[in-house]
Amino acid sequence: MPIQAITIDFWNTLYDSRGGEGRDKDRFTTIMTNAERLGHSIDAAQLKAAQKAAWEHFNVVWREEKRTPSTRSMVQFLWENLAIAADAKALDEVTTSFEEGILQHPPSLLPGARETVMLLAESHYIALISDTAFSPGRVLKRIMERDGIAQYFSAFSFSDETGVSKPHEIAYSTALKGASCAPESAVHIGDIERTDIEGAKNYGMKAILFAGDPNARMNDEHKDLPTRADARAEAWADIPRLVQIFQ
Repeated sequence: MPIQAITIDFWNTLYDSRGGEGRDKDRFTTIMTNAERLGHSIDAAQLKAAQKAAWEHFNVVWREEKRTPSTRSMVQFLWENLAIAADAKALDEVTTSFEEGILQHPPSLLPGARETVMLLAESHYIALISDTAFSPGRVLKRIMERDGIAQYFSAFSFSDETGVSKPHEIAYSTALKGASCAPESAVHIGDIERTDIEGAKNYGMKAILFAGDPNARMNDEHKDLPTRADARAEAWADIPRLVQIFQ
């Protein structure tokens, strides 16, 4: 059955994850400024420990409940971990810093991604499926618009907007809603076996495991394990050929 639709993951597939150091620095500054205003003194070690605990909480929810906590709830968790009673100003300012820090310290499109998406969009319906963390979908979309790539996507399925994360089938059905094709005529490209690949295959789609970002930490979970993916791409340059194989 010919491939009519292609869905693509955001992190470590379409984009790399660079910029994290700068984002953390700005976020920590905002937290420390508000903590000081509230009469508390905290150091970098405390902040790093609190953020680590917040990420661990995120991962438990993400893995076990198939959803991603909102940025505000993560920020509330972080304040509670620091044992500081945050007021509305502290919650609002830190939430904004976590949500929009990516605009000042953005990730980059992976090599060949732009050119390949442009090529595929000439003959396929293209959609994005992303599990969001601190940066919500509306902000990730602004990054894509700024980079001139959003225009090639017909639909966006962000976990903070759908209320579910991959591998939940709603993540995929939302992305394919406007495609007018069966899942069997669609392929998903992503880097994580237990979310991207499992979800796509369970929904009836083809799947390509993307291994083109050497800094994709989540790949370590399954790099030595068998994959359910129909193909593996080492770079974006591989994608057109792999999609053609499914035709």
